[in-house]
Amino acid sequence: MAMKLHLGALEPGRNPVDERLSPERIGLDHDAVAGDVRVTGAVTWREDHAQVRLAVETPGRFVCDRCAEPFSRTIEADVHVVVLMEDPVPGDEDEDGVIYAGPVATVVDLSREISEAVLLAIPMRRLCRPDCRGLCPICYMNLNEATCEHAAADGGSDRDEGDPETDSQR
Repeated sequence: MAMKLHLGALEPGRNPVDERLSPERIGLDHDAVAGDVRVTGAVTWREDHAQVRLAVETPGRFVCDRCAEPFSRTIEADVHVVVLMEDPVPGDEDEDGVIYAGPVATVVDLSREISEAVLLAIPMRRLCRPDCRGLCPICYMNLNEATCEHAAADGGSDRDEGDPETDSQR
């Protein structure tokens, strides 16, 4: 269960990465993740550190916050990490974007960094499309598919007043 970076197998300079991982393999347990995680990019190896730059993508499965219809969208994230071949200075153990592997390390696990990047890339507001009209608040008809008598009576206004996202679209 891991995305392991084998430091001893790295050549000096750029080393390409192209992996497909099951979400379970990297400890990624979230309902929105609907398939394998693809990890591409490169690890640049120097004498005392490795610079990791990865692009991560996985299919996502969501339910629209406005119309309650299921939809799919790719979840995309970037992972940028520096692996230092030294022990951490006290207080620097939890520095973001840095992994202290120690002077004799041969393997570094990048699972946590990849999982965190995917989780942070899951949108907080899930819309099937930017112009989703949502549901009629009276009869619950999906206004993307048809206009009900209630929406027609109030001029088709199906969005909440004061919503900053929809205000910017008016």
